[in-house]
Amino acid sequence: MAKIHLIIPAAGTGSRIGNSIPKQFSSIGSKTIIEWIDFIFSNVSSIDSISIAVSPKEHYIENIRHRFSSKTTVYKSGGSTRSATVLNTLNQIKKNVDKSDWIMIHDAARLGINESMVNNFISEIGSHKVGGIMAIPVVDTVKRVDKSGVIIGTENRNEIWLAQTPQMFRYKLLKQAIEKFNGFPTDECEAVESLGKKPKIFLGSPNNFKVTYPEDMEHIKVVFNPDSKGKK
Repeated sequence: MAKIHLIIPAAGTGSRIGNSIPKQFSSIGSKTIIEWIDFIFSNVSSIDSISIAVSPKEHYIENIRHRFSSKTTVYKSGGSTRSATVLNTLNQIKKNVDKSDWIMIHDAARLGINESMVNNFISEIGSHKVGGIMAIPVVDTVKRVDKSGVIIGTENRNEIWLAQTPQMFRYKLLKQAIEKFNGFPTDECEAVESLGKKPKIFLGSPNNFKVTYPEDMEHIKVVFNPDSKGKK
């Protein structure tokens, strides 16, 4: 039976949030964001291993005296792009992973998720031949604009979804997709799509947003309840 291995790309600097430390190492309650994410996913029994990928020059992770699960290994496999970080980590873990195993990717600063959501995601996406992603439908009208900011069209919002994580694909497919992609995919799904594959959508949650700007830190403190994590 195929195993599931989680990769958390955590090599970004989080410069847009304006903090002196990367956002994934910011604290909420008794843990940093990256520790909470590790805690939530480590409680999912079907996840066999967790790989946290940080920059080779990373020092915050030592300074916070991190407490990660027994499933978790920290790799200094961060690259210049997200896709490079994921690919480097795939190469790091290849000796312990079968080519048909599932690789799940989750953002290091996307905290609005719980164990129940992850289990439901695995149940649905794990039965799909390609794999898939968590996402939410667009509710606002979507405009297409040119480089000067002039509106040139209105998109059919019924066909537009906002991609989130986790995203999950087979090891062999994901590695091939990233290696063959011309340029830098914005997420793993785009790389897989470039091979002509059609991943599946799993309905996510608006609370599963990525902490990016200063106001996001305040928002996540409102929607994230540390006392409930791991109990759902």
